[in-house]
Amino acid sequence: MRPSKIFLATCFVLLACAGAYAAFMYVYTDHMFAPVPLLAQPSPQAPASTWTAPKAKFIHRVNSPTRARFKDQKFNGFELDVWMHEGQPFAAHGQTELQRDIPLGSIFGAVENPAQKAWWLDLKTELTETDLQAILQTAQEYHIPTENLLFEAGPGPTAKLIKQYHLGLLLALPEGFEEDHQDPQKRAELNAQVLALWQEYQPAAVSASFGKYGHLRAYYPNMPKAIYYSATRRPSLKKYFMAAHMQKDPSVQIFMTDEYTWINL
Repeated sequence: MRPSKIFLATCFVLLACAGAYAAFMYVYTDHMFAPVPLLAQPSPQAPASTWTAPKAKFIHRVNSPTRARFKDQKFNGFELDVWMHEGQPFAAHGQTELQRDIPLGSIFGAVENPAQKAWWLDLKTELTETDLQAILQTAQEYHIPTENLLFEAGPGPTAKLIKQYHLGLLLALPEGFEEDHQDPQKRAELNAQVLALWQEYQPAAVSASFGKYGHLRAYYPNMPKAIYYSATRRPSLKKYFMAAHMQKDPSVQIFMTDEYTWINL
């Protein structure tokens, strides 16, 4: 067989494989968004909000200056974990990462225009008023406006403190919202809990993993949502198709995914 024919045959096989992969991922992703069977009626008090999130493409867990620099050009929204230690904010998911001694300011300073980024701060410790002031002071040092700061916290004193300061609160839903075990009474109880939390905290949006999204969409279609999906960190068409699905839902103010990098510190 001539080299040219071998080349054309190889190209055909590669294109066929690529097309099959794309078709599979499209169908698979479409299946992930299948409607949740309703076990209870959506609440007539289903909340809505006029809040609009910063226009940003968010990347998950930017807990090092290296990762921030690598993602600076592609993303304008960074999610990072904040751990308070001795009155100062650090980028750390827990005690182990805290040992790396990475101040929050070093993440802000790693990008070219921190004031033009949106920052999703996942708070890993409860905050005092002094702690919150330390975070805000760090942001001010890099000229980051408060409207570009989003604070993720679960129900409790920290969430109330954030609301007291009129800051953007992403209220983290408690675990188990999607686990109704096909029990209508359990479903109704879970829905009532979420509605009560919304009414108490009046957040900018609720934050939840993708696993909870189907139930939130079904029972609270107008509730502003910040949804994150971090199950894959490698290049995948699935994430592209998922983002396209999320863009069809106006209640999803933020859809955040992870992204693989060779230097992922």
